[in-house]
Amino acid sequence: MRGHNAPDVARRDFLRDVARLERFCDREDQNGLALLITNEAALWRPRQRRMPTRDEEFRIHHGRQLSGTLLWAGGSFPDNTRVLRGAYTLAWRQYTQLEGSSGEFRCLAVFITPSAAQPQWPHET
Repeated sequence: MRGHNAPDVARRDFLRDVARLERFCDREDQNGLALLITNEAALWRPRQRRMPTRDEEFRIHHGRQLSGTLLWAGGSFPDNTRVLRGAYTLAWRQYTQLEGSSGEFRCLAVFITPSAAQPQWPHET
């Protein structure tokens, strides 16, 4: 993809899928997989700049550990808040290499198991 300038939306939507899969995987015989394949390097690379961004808590770069409540723009957009029941260490892998400046594709797989879908707090049922 060229010039779409929407990695923040891709992050938000990917983590929405992870949270939805956690809700689905509430029985022992259910599990899920959130899979992202992209050539957008901004998704797998950590940010170099230190100025806060609205999707700061939604970063999905290689090595990132995600868990708990993720707030979009510090909570200014409650509809974008995501609550993850599990904990995930993100590992991007090489997918394919095509010719051209944006030819590198990587994939991110997040496996959701019933244990990740179990509530962490007693009041959640």
